[in-house]
Amino acid sequence: MSDTKEQYGPVAGVKRQKKSKFGRSELRSITRTSRRTGKHDNENEKNHEGLEEEDLEEESLEEENYEDDDHNDQKITIASKRANKKNNKMAYSALVTLLKSKHDIEEIKNSLKENNNLDDNSDDDDNSDDNSDDNSDDNSDEEEFVDAHEDILEEEDKIQDNIDYHNKFDSFNLHFNQEDEISKVINKYKSLPIKEKKLKLISKNEILIDNDNDNDDKYIKYRYGYPQICPRIIKDINTGSSLDQKLKYHNVKKKIQDKFTEFGDMNQLDIQLIESMFTYESINFQYSNNESIKSKYQDYYLLHAMNHLMKTRDRILNNNEKKTLYEKRIKEGNIDNNDNDNNDNNLEPEFRDQGYTRPKILILLPSRNFAYKVVNKLIKNLQMENVENKKKFKTQFFSESKINDRVYHSKPKDFEEYFDGNTSDLFVLGIKYTRKTLKLYSPLEQSDIIIASPIGLLKLYNKIESRNNNNNKNGKKNDKNDKNNEGMKNNFLSSIEICIIDKADGIMMQNWSNITDILKNYLNQIPKDFINIDFSRIRMWAINGENEYLTQLLCFDKYTTPEMISLIKNSKNILSGSTSYIPIESMSIIDSTNYKFYKMGLINKFERLKQLFMRFEFDEKNISNEPIKRFEFFKNVILPQIINKSSYKFGTLIYIPSYFDYLRIKKYLNDESSLSFVNIDEYSTNSKLTRNRALFKNKSNQATIMLYTERLHFYKRFDIKGVRNVIFYQLPSDPDFYQQVLEFIANEKLRIESEKSKLKVEAEAIKDDDDEEDEEDEEDDMDLNLCMVRSIYSKLDAMRFGPIVGGDNVGRLVHGESEITEFN
Repeated sequence: MSDTKEQYGPVAGVKRQKKSKFGRSELRSITRTSRRTGKHDNENEKNHEGLEEEDLEEESLEEENYEDDDHNDQKITIASKRANKKNNKMAYSALVTLLKSKHDIEEIKNSLKENNNLDDNSDDDDNSDDNSDDNSDDNSDEEEFVDAHEDILEEEDKIQDNIDYHNKFDSFNLHFNQEDEISKVINKYKSLPIKEKKLKLISKNEILIDNDNDNDDKYIKYRYGYPQICPRIIKDINTGSSLDQKLKYHNVKKKIQDKFTEFGDMNQLDIQLIESMFTYESINFQYSNNESIKSKYQDYYLLHAMNHLMKTRDRILNNNEKKTLYEKRIKEGNIDNNDNDNNDNNLEPEFRDQGYTRPKILILLPSRNFAYKVVNKLIKNLQMENVENKKKFKTQFFSESKINDRVYHSKPKDFEEYFDGNTSDLFVLGIKYTRKTLKLYSPLEQSDIIIASPIGLLKLYNKIESRNNNNNKNGKKNDKNDKNNEGMKNNFLSSIEICIIDKADGIMMQNWSNITDILKNYLNQIPKDFINIDFSRIRMWAINGENEYLTQLLCFDKYTTPEMISLIKNSKNILSGSTSYIPIESMSIIDSTNYKFYKMGLINKFERLKQLFMRFEFDEKNISNEPIKRFEFFKNVILPQIINKSSYKFGTLIYIPSYFDYLRIKKYLNDESSLSFVNIDEYSTNSKLTRNRALFKNKSNQATIMLYTERLHFYKRFDIKGVRNVIFYQLPSDPDFYQQVLEFIANEKLRIESEKSKLKVEAEAIKDDDDEEDEEDEEDDMDLNLCMVRSIYSKLDAMRFGPIVGGDNVGRLVHGESEITEFN
């Protein structure tokens, strides 16, 4: 942000500089006479303006080359350059004529579109988005004019904002704009002893899900807060029963209210989740396998984000006009600040309505495919007249590739969801919202919404910091009067008010430390350089570096983990608190698995697959000691059972969620055990994966045991052949993985039965052969009663085994006298 008017007002912002292609800089140096920035500034602008177009594109697996500086197939001649320049001059002349004729803004925008189309058609290739970017230098004046008119507040919105300003029930006002109240609550929190600076459970409610399955599925809503410093959080306020009543009570924008009516009837889960968003509670929502809520929750948080941006925009533009009017009155001499008898209208107004930079919404997603879906939902919900760079966005983020077209065996539904389309995890995308236009690929510091992958965001920051360090070493100083200053490029997250972490389970499989790194080191950090900032417009809690007490965190995931729960509970959202929505399904994973095996004809009253859950104890005062106690339990209890009690000496698979545990077990079996084993993990080469799986399947003496990591299962979903025993070193993060791993045993049983059926005729013909062959037949037989399934757990694993064994059995596993619980 430079100043208020550069965010929302007559000035559209920094002029965009485009990446020079082969030969273009030389041509421009001859034909262009206007002032241009130096080489270093041009590099700086390229850095933050299009991460996908340069650094991230070069490092991703896809070969997207439309921004490559070394294009040999796209030749640019002086003649074509002059032709383009002539077209630009013609378009600009047409614009001047329109202005002199007092045509409306729509005709001006149509003129710009025709200009872009003319330039696009002059090239042989179809990369029209890239070509339109090349013309932005010549069209920047016209674009600024259009932006200025689009950021003029309509009279209706101005009147509504004046009304909203005094609305005591407006959630936006309550959470961000009540400066005195916010300051009091923050000071109270800071004065609390450390032991009392913890969220308190305010309420626990059941939410029944209305669906067509006639089951008893429900959600438990856990409400947390700081009632000792913010008493209003525990007040039982009647906001109405219907969603329409609740949205009106919280003063949600009329346009947003109308969009919610398009969703039709909603159940209580939808209504309570939406209200939690609009009251700025930090939320951890676990959508599990609920397809109804799963299809709509992204629309909910996008509409909440747009309501926030609309209110922010209207407030800033309205205050811009008020400030301009006040300055005009001073200039005309209509206000005497030295007159003590002047009424309140003569007092200098104070408009604290923003942060340091324009971006207010950060959405973190694991892959481009998910980003593509979210942006398209945003476009659909807003129904904007214009969406800039839409074609370029589709080219870089969309792929028609389907996982089932690339693999022989069908994969689970959640696997298709994560790995269909463009799976690149390197991207950062800025989106700017104006009254009639949604601008994709806007410069980050001029954007309202930033959509990124955690690793893409960190790579961008690392590049910016590296360049800044190189500049410091070379004695180059940043010009504080230069709006393109590199020092501002790493401040675009300094004023985020809503942070959304979507598909958090996928990000967990990538690397959760990326999330903690972003939240701790980059989100809402006070800028190091204050460039062109009007401090009279910055909210005091932002100036004091207290953003963390107000930022809303929204975390959406298929399943929850202690890391995700901790993230929300430690978010310090002291005014609105936090809420967790945890599903309680009527059928546990074990019951679902047994039912599926029964339908497959694998189990009956005579044949069962016994599943033992074995608890180990640890010192609860020293939680960090839990992994050591788990390993000792595995070494002293489980391994002897594998050696001495297993009916099958081959085919034991050990499932290990943590990579660190995997390395520990692998080292122990290598150094201190005589057991033969193979191991496969997410870092194994394809040849190693194929070789070790084949050895395990063929009952090689070198592969009686297989070590198998959770992340490998997430990314590959192999059908491991030859499995007869399963050891869960720790229960899976995703409850569905429990069933998928046990299906290895079921599939092995089916394969053996199929082979036996095919050889039945031959077996009848040779049944009088020697005993040795009979023994081999017995060895190839498989009885589920003899298969071993063991799950190691501690009290800390309740979140993992709850969905697997069912809520009614959690207490028995945690507090039961017996350390072994059997399910079959």
